[in-house]
Amino acid sequence: MDTQAFFIMGVLPYMAVTVFVVGMIFRLRDWAKTPQPGKMTLFPAGDSTKKSVLSETFLFPSLFKGDKVLWSFAWLFHAMLALVFVGHIRVFTGLIDRMLMGAGMTPAHISTMSATLGGGAGIVLLATGLLLLFRRITQERVREISNIGDFFALLLLVAIIFTGDLMRFGSHFELEQTRAWARSLVTFSPIVVNNGMFQVHLLLAMLLIIYIPFSKIMHFGGIFFTQALIKRR
Repeated sequence: MDTQAFFIMGVLPYMAVTVFVVGMIFRLRDWAKTPQPGKMTLFPAGDSTKKSVLSETFLFPSLFKGDKVLWSFAWLFHAMLALVFVGHIRVFTGLIDRMLMGAGMTPAHISTMSATLGGGAGIVLLATGLLLLFRRITQERVREISNIGDFFALLLLVAIIFTGDLMRFGSHFELEQTRAWARSLVTFSPIVVNNGMFQVHLLLAMLLIIYIPFSKIMHFGGIFFTQALIKRR
């Protein structure tokens, strides 16, 4: 067995998940222990806390007020990421397929829908990711507040999206083969999928998962954590 391939497909996923979970716990613990000199108001007084948090999470109203062009790119990027995440659940498990077939769809219809939505999302993701990267490079005010980690995270995301698009539109991947690999991880008996592009895509994705707890991408968890900092009424 190829040692490098086995490390990427049979060892690195466990390492990535471990670092991610432990890193998240430590970040949340640090936030919880941060001294608060006074009560903080992060949302308008009298507003519904749950409504505000959900609105900020899914619609980014604060960003919309500050920069409508950036909001359009960012919202579309995150929406497509969510769609791709659901698509990956289908790739690695049969859950989505069973739900759709339970709703009356045939396997052929599911495959067509996956190809259409997944392919479209991949193209839009790559385009918006490149636009966000271009903006970070070319706009002085954005470049000044960016650090190496910001560029690294965005470049890594673009690379993951690009390799994912290559697999969808170029080198084909077998659905059952990837599901067998996912099942092998769950049963702690990992196997290797003989697909070079899939291995590259997986390597990049695992690096991103490892990096998330130490980066600004943690905002996806922080926005829910801030509920503890909202002014008590």
